[in-house]
Amino acid sequence: PLPGAVVKVLDDAGNVFEFSEGKPGVYVKTMKGEPGKIYHLELTTPDGKHIVSEPEILRKAPAISGFSVEAIDQPFINNSGNEDSEKRLILKLNTNVADFSERPYLRWRMDGEYEYHEVFSITKKICYVKHRPDLHNLRIFDTHELAGDLLFDEPILNTLLNYRFSDKYCFHVYQYAIGKREYEYWRTVGEIMTRQGNLFDPPPGTVRGNLSNVDDPEELVAGYFSVSGVSYARHFVTPFSLGFYVEPRCTGFRNLPSECYNCLLLPNSTQTKPVYW
Repeated sequence: PLPGAVVKVLDDAGNVFEFSEGKPGVYVKTMKGEPGKIYHLELTTPDGKHIVSEPEILRKAPAISGFSVEAIDQPFINNSGNEDSEKRLILKLNTNVADFSERPYLRWRMDGEYEYHEVFSITKKICYVKHRPDLHNLRIFDTHELAGDLLFDEPILNTLLNYRFSDKYCFHVYQYAIGKREYEYWRTVGEIMTRQGNLFDPPPGTVRGNLSNVDDPEELVAGYFSVSGVSYARHFVTPFSLGFYVEPRCTGFRNLPSECYNCLLLPNSTQTKPVYW
């Protein structure tokens, strides 16, 4: 993180939105983006570098029209070099782009929460635990490739199917409408991830985005300034909806993790039940 920078977003109507620094190196601003408007980023680093982005138009995102899930046994090679398999959950999405004269490019992000039950405690608390199922997941789609207007059963996540799904799991899915250049940027990043490992591994080469140093255009500035419309939907998964039993974490009587006695020890857990649960 880079603390002490000056960060602004500007639109094509002359409005300037100045961001303030909260945590060191994290800059925030509550503002309302408008579809059709054009935005760009300007920032000045503490050592005086002036970084700007190319203009990006904010596009309206199509609504998410439905989900489905599939459980699979996915083979892999274990640490001993032998073939093994693990149970995985595939989350699939539907969306309709019939109302869009200009087909959008799509990107998906998601957060998750699951219900966790204590077993061996007097109070037997229930905790609700936030989870990042897509930490190393990058999913984009070019709707120009569709034969019709409906994107149907598009896989957007492949995640380990374990104790988190033993009671109730909630996916919070965000669908972004992005431009062609940003789509190509993420497609290139995805190819590097496929060859190299994951999003946080050092890439074999840095992908050039839409940022540049005004005073030194040849300097490579990594990253991408993105604006996009977003649509949101929740989807709950239970063993009943999956059609089979999923073993909880707290089973048996030996070598149980401490979370089975106090679920608040789990990171990002709370006893406060979400209003939508």
